Parts: sequence; C-alpha cells; structure tokens
Amino acid sequence: MPDWVQENAGKRQGNANLFVYTQEGELPCQNGEWVAINLRGHVSIHADKPKAMGFVVAKEVATAIAFAVLVFAVLVVMLAM
Repeated sequence: MPDWVQENAGKRQGNANLFVYTQEGELPCQNGEWVAINLRGHVSIHADKPKAMGFVVAKEVATAIAFAVLVFAVLVVMLAM
C-alpha cells in the first residue's frame, strides 16, 4: 500500500473495511473500489478506475506555452513601433 494511502486511511477493530479520510469525512472502502488523490491532496473513493491526469496536465502546459508566445508577440510588436 502506498505511503499516501497509509497516511489517509485506517483500520477499525472488528471491521474488514479500510476507512479512508476524505473531504466528506471518514468513509469505508470496500474491496474493488479505487482510492485516488488529486493534485490538491484531496483523497476520494471511486467505484471505477479514475481517469489519468496526463491529458489535463498536457492541456495546462500547452496553454502556458500559448500564453508565453502571445506575450512575446505583443512585446515584439510594442518594440517594433
């Protein structure tokens, strides 16, 4: 079990479920459910496997590059005048 799950979960005596400390409170996690953590550190439980964040991060990087190019173009236009 990863360290971040151990820090955000606990077992109760006499109960087979893993209890996960989420934003909604302490919730039981049954066998077959997925425990996920987002970029802000919030832990959540999902019945299905959560989507990968690779596409979201790629969109943010592309947006940052587009913004930098726009700022550079405006700077070149201002200096050319």
